[in-house]
Amino acid sequence: MMLRAKDISLSLGKAQILRGVSMDANAGELCVIMGANGAGKSTLLKVIAGEYMHYQGSVNIAGNELKTLPVDAQARMRAVLSQQITLNQPFSVMEVVNMGRYVYNTHLTALDKEIVTYALKTMQVYNLRERTYPTLSGGQKQRVQMARVLAQLLEAPDLRATDYTGKKMLLLDEPVTGMDILHQQLSLQLATSLAASGVLVVAVLHDFQLAAAYANRMLLLKDGGVYAQGTVEEILRPAHIKDCFGVEVAVLEHPQCHYPLVVTAAADGLFKSPAEKAINVL
Repeated sequence: MMLRAKDISLSLGKAQILRGVSMDANAGELCVIMGANGAGKSTLLKVIAGEYMHYQGSVNIAGNELKTLPVDAQARMRAVLSQQITLNQPFSVMEVVNMGRYVYNTHLTALDKEIVTYALKTMQVYNLRERTYPTLSGGQKQRVQMARVLAQLLEAPDLRATDYTGKKMLLLDEPVTGMDILHQQLSLQLATSLAASGVLVVAVLHDFQLAAAYANRMLLLKDGGVYAQGTVEEILRPAHIKDCFGVEVAVLEHPQCHYPLVVTAAADGLFKSPAEKAINVL
C-alpha cells in the first residue's frame, strides 16, 4: 500500500473541514477524489501533501508516517500541483520547470537538464521555454506547472526507463483547470502513463467524464467525510451523484467507450416528460 490515510480529521479555525476520512491507494493507480464545493477535497490533498500537519489520525506513505518524514525526503518522494499557484516574478518557463529539480541539486547536472527538457517537450511547452511565466495564458501556466512536477518526479528523461512502484507519488489539485480539451487529455494521459510506471497519482477532479475515463479508483466526499470509495462503476451511480451534488443524472453505456457516460438532466431533456419537452419547443 503506497498511501493509507486513517481517521483524518482537521479543523481550520473554528470550522471542522475533515471528519474521520480514511482512504487507501496503491502504487500504480490513478485515484480521483470528487465531491461538491466545500466537501474537503483540496484540504484532504493538502494533508497528504504535508501542508496541514495538525491533522488528527494517521497518514502513511510507502510505510512511513508522514509526521516522521523530513521535508526533503517528502519532496523527493512526492510532487504536488496545487489548485492555485501565484507566481508574479519574471521567471522564464525554463526556470520554473528547473525548480522541480532543486529538491535533488541546487546546481543542475547534465541529467537534471535532460529531465527538464524532456518534461517541457512532454507537456508541449518547450517552444515557450524563454517566455516569462506571467505572460502565459492560464492553460499554458498549468502545463508549465505540470512539467515542473514531472521534472520533480522523474529519475531519467524517459517515462518508461524506471520502475517507480512504491517510490513516487503525484498529487494533483484540479490539474486541467483552464486547459483546452487537447491539453486536458494530454495532462491526464501523462498521469495515466506515470501510474503505468508505478507512480501513485491522486487527483482532485470536477469533471465526471474525465474521472470516468481515467480513474482506476475513486473517493467521493460529502460534508468533510467519506461518502463512498471504490471503482468508477461503484462510485458513478445516479443516486450517489444526486446525494452528493444535488443533480439528476443518467449513467449510460456506449459501445465505443470502456467507461460509463454521465449525462445531466439538462442534456437532451432526458428527464422531461413529453409535455415538458413540448413546452421547451414552444
